[in-house]
Amino acid sequence: MFLKKLKEFFTGKKEDSTKPSPYELALKQIQSGQTDIMPSDILSFSEPLRSAVNAMVRLGRFSLTEFTEKLTFTRAEAKIIADALVKRKLFEVASYSNEQETFYTAHLSGSTRPLKKPDLDLWKKID
Repeated sequence: MFLKKLKEFFTGKKEDSTKPSPYELALKQIQSGQTDIMPSDILSFSEPLRSAVNAMVRLGRFSLTEFTEKLTFTRAEAKIIADALVKRKLFEVASYSNEQETFYTAHLSGSTRPLKKPDLDLWKKID
């Protein structure tokens, strides 16, 4: 709180406290869904999350360092976002990750749904 007031004093600008930071907004957008991430979900993300996720999906395999550079967040914030994307099944932690660096593979797992047998009621509606 004190640092915020000090910054406002020196810059002469009052910050809007209701507006979330880009990191908070990105994390909220990821955690708002319950299903796997689909391509349309990525398009609805705000910047810089949308650009970073698009770049990582195109790369296929990448490190946390590369993801952090694209996001322009701190490494700890990028790790939290990457973990949230792992939970949403967009990223997977690669088996060759080590203590110094975490590696991921990216894929759009939610782009297709598993096939299932049609309900028997469907045939009744056709007859």
